[in-house]
Amino acid sequence: MKYLILTFLVFLASCQSNSTLKGSSSAVVAKAALASDVTTPDFKFSFFASGSGLNYKPFDSFTMDTTGMMTVHTSRKVAPGKFDELHALAQLDAPDFDTLKMLISKGKLYEIDSTDLTQVCPEDEMYHIAIVPLVGHQPIRLAFYTCAGDYNLLLQPQRKYFRLLLDWWERMRVKYRPTEPEWEKKSGESSDSTESAPK
Repeated sequence: MKYLILTFLVFLASCQSNSTLKGSSSAVVAKAALASDVTTPDFKFSFFASGSGLNYKPFDSFTMDTTGMMTVHTSRKVAPGKFDELHALAQLDAPDFDTLKMLISKGKLYEIDSTDLTQVCPEDEMYHIAIVPLVGHQPIRLAFYTCAGDYNLLLQPQRKYFRLLLDWWERMRVKYRPTEPEWEKKSGESSDSTESAPK
């Protein structure tokens, strides 16, 4: 009888050990899957970027979802001190979207500490950038002058990929900035000529 009880206890201990191992193994697998979602170019995120503009450059703001669809807001100068706003929807071309995903994931830009971007250059544009991973990390929101692309306290690989992200954003601002439709230009020209005509 003693041997039977002893055998039963050993069996219970073995089962409990196996279930603990299975539980810890499942946790490791889940953690690995989570890491994979965040650190590969396939991870899901939302992205926001805006540039405040300068005398020779308009304000631009992009808000992008996980598919590369984005809303674009910009402005154009129509007279000294007067600007018109333009709003549009756009789809990032696949190579542009893939580049953005690569920069954010390989550079771990979703982990940037905003205190590392403190360079003040009042003559430069002010950038606002937000990266919102949908899995595994808290959103980051950054506000900094453009000179922070070169003068910052970031370590590698963040420093390299942060600079590349700013270069990417400048190219996208030009490529996807909406322009005024032709009929609006003609309408504006007609209106301007009427106002300026001598009475």
